[in-house]
Formats: sequence, structure tokens, C-alpha cells
Amino acid sequence: MKTPAGSTQRRFVLKALATAPLAVLGLAGCSPRSEDARALRIASPWPRSVRERLERGFDAWLGDSREPGEANHPPIVWITIPEGEPLDRFLRRDARSPDVLLGGPVDDYARLADEGRLEGLGNETPRPYWRVIHRSEIAMARRPSRAPRPRLVLGDPRVDPLARAWCLGELEGGDWSASYAKLVDRYGRASLGAGWRSGSARAAFDQGRADETILEFDPAEDAESTDSDLEILDEPIPYVEGAAVRVGSPRAPVARELLSFLGDRWGAEPGPAAEGRRAAVADARGLAADLLGATLVDAQDELRIAGAAVRKAGSPEWAVELLTRIPPWPPASVEKLLAKRGESGLELLETLIGQIAPEAGARVWLTRSWLKAGKPIDGEILAEIARVEGGRLAREPRFRTWLRAEWTQWARQRYRWVARLAASGIPPASSAVSGSRDL
Repeated sequence: MKTPAGSTQRRFVLKALATAPLAVLGLAGCSPRSEDARALRIASPWPRSVRERLERGFDAWLGDSREPGEANHPPIVWITIPEGEPLDRFLRRDARSPDVLLGGPVDDYARLADEGRLEGLGNETPRPYWRVIHRSEIAMARRPSRAPRPRLVLGDPRVDPLARAWCLGELEGGDWSASYAKLVDRYGRASLGAGWRSGSARAAFDQGRADETILEFDPAEDAESTDSDLEILDEPIPYVEGAAVRVGSPRAPVARELLSFLGDRWGAEPGPAAEGRRAAVADARGLAADLLGATLVDAQDELRIAGAAVRKAGSPEWAVELLTRIPPWPPASVEKLLAKRGESGLELLETLIGQIAPEAGARVWLTRSWLKAGKPIDGEILAEIARVEGGRLAREPRFRTWLRAEWTQWARQRYRWVARLAASGIPPASSAVSGSRDL
């Protein structure tokens, strides 16, 4: 049976170092002296224990490949990346300019490479720009409990990397409508509410305040583990992390050596070179995470009430379908503007587009897209948005803020409406069940 990795403590690192010769682990790592201009600055969300072991292993690896008396690596200064914070946001916020980024979802590395913010891994050839440093699996897991109903806690997919990977894996692994309905059901049943901070759901599980959550598993360790009584509820979903050298690093040669060490000792693989395509995928996944955060987390109070009302009514098919409906594209407020008679609706629509999309190409695309027949959002629509103007529309803060607010308001109104219908036991007209313009 699977044994969970300790939060994101990266047991694969500990295992690799635990099997190294004692002489390697006995070498003292360089003390982090931030005042030393030679210091290699590594930004990572990984814990201190793993960092120290990595530093010792790197020092020993360099010692094996250099002549006696030749200097090993310079002192290392570690910079903590808050777990779950996107790397591009961290780099904008943190002025300490790390040389190496170590850990975090590969989507972030694809986007940074596409923007020209990563150095090549080799001194001669610019590509690839990053390495796949760690592969694990995540799944919904439950442990035995005396509670009459398992206590479920889930994280916010916008800030919790495991929740994000699990939710997006569910959506991308099958039919969007059915997968979204499953997520609505899971988040609506979360007894402790969604964890608002990265790692809060796992902390509740570790402290015994929850019986069911998303956990990370190391496949290599799992093959040797038979003492866990956890029940795995879903097919495991891959979770992949990266590592790279920041463009413009004055210590790029030794930073590349660190990544070479990871490849030599831990099997880190070069990332694919199709940065533009991967960046578009990453942007689409970011939009999907916003969608889920808005409808499942920001509107969770209303969702839980509506879900309880539907279950109390016996979960009639019409009520379940309405509860789990995916938001429409174009958004509901845009449909209302389009439904206005005369030119006033189009004028208001033009004003709205000008406020949320500063580039002409994005404004043209939004106008054309919104004038088409509406349909529920799916992966194809989000991927199309992510390609507009080379991804600039999907990354535009004004557009993203407006879209998140639209989705949240739509979800809250829908959940309240469904709760009233379920309590009354009277289904709406058939056109309201099948159409998207019912709110």
C-alpha cells in the first residue's frame, strides 16, 4: 500500500542521499554567508533538511571531478520560495535575484523559458533551458476513521500545488463535464472547507483533523512500502517539478554544474525545447485553476449549502445537473449585454472589452468570440484564450481579475438558486435545465 511523502519534503532526495557513501554525507557543506559575493543563490520551496543534504552531496560530487586542491563550489545562500507561489510572481516580488530555481511545477519553468528568463543548460547550446528534477504521484487518499462520515479537506488549486495538479489532472484526464461535476461534489462535501494556504489541507490531515485529502507519493518508495493502511480513492496523477538557471546570473557556470550534478546523481532530465507550446498549455492550466478557485473555493459556502439541499432532496437528476453546471462562455454578464435591444448593449460591451483587454488583437478576438453561440467552458476554450496574442490576454491582470469575479458571482448565484429549487422540490422549466441563460 502506498505511503505518503511528507508534505512536499521530497523523500526522493533523502533516499538518494541516504544511499550515498558515508564520506559524502560527512563532508561539511559551506556555510551560507550572504555577504560573500561569490555565493551561489538558490531559491527553493524545499525544506532545510533537504537543502543541507543536497549541498553536501554537491560538494562531494565536485570533489570527485576536480584535481586535489582545486576549489569546490562557493558558499550557498538559500532563498525560500513560499510553497505554492508561482515562480514568475516570486521573481517579481523578491529582489535578491537567485541564480538557481529549484523545485516547483514544470508549468512555471515552461512559462519562464518562453519569456526568455532562463539560461540554457549548456555552455555552448542555449537549449534546453530547464530540467525535470522530480517526478511523483498524487491521489485522493483516506485513512480509517471512527467518524460517521470521513472528514475531507481540500486545498485551493490557485495556491496549493498538489490541489492544483490533482484538480487539473482530473479535468484533463477525461470528459470535462463529468470531471467538473466530480470536483463540485468533492469540494461541496469538504467538511473543513478548502485550505486557503498552501499545505493547510495536508497539515489538517497530519494533525488528525481530517481523514481524507490529496497526498503525494513517491513511486520508488511505494514499491517497498507495505505498512500503510491508507486507501487510495483515485487513479494517481503525475506531479512533476523543474529546476533552472535564471537568465543573467553572474554565477551561471557553477549554477549549471549544480544542475549537472542533479542529472548525474538523481536522474534529472532535460526539459523539452517546445517552450512556446508548453507556455500556452501552462497559461490554459492557470485559467482552469482560476475557474476552479472561483467556483469551488470562493463560492464554497454557497456550494456546501446547495449540495446539502440537493442531497436532502434525494439528489434528483435535474438538481445534480444544475448544481454541477460549468460556467458559460461568453460569461453570463456578457450574454446579458448581448441580449439588450438596440445598440446600447453593444456599446457597453465595447466599453467593457476596452477596459479588460488593452491590445487591439485581444479586443478583436474577444468581440468575435463573444458574438458566437454560447457554450459551457471546456479545455478547448481555455486553450484558445491562452493562445490569443501569444498568451498576453491570458496573462493580462485586468482580464484575469474580471474573469475571476465573473465566475465567482455566477457560481454564488447559481448555488443559491439550486438550493432554493432543491428545497422546494420543484424543478425549473426544461429550457432552464438545458440552456445556459437561466440566471
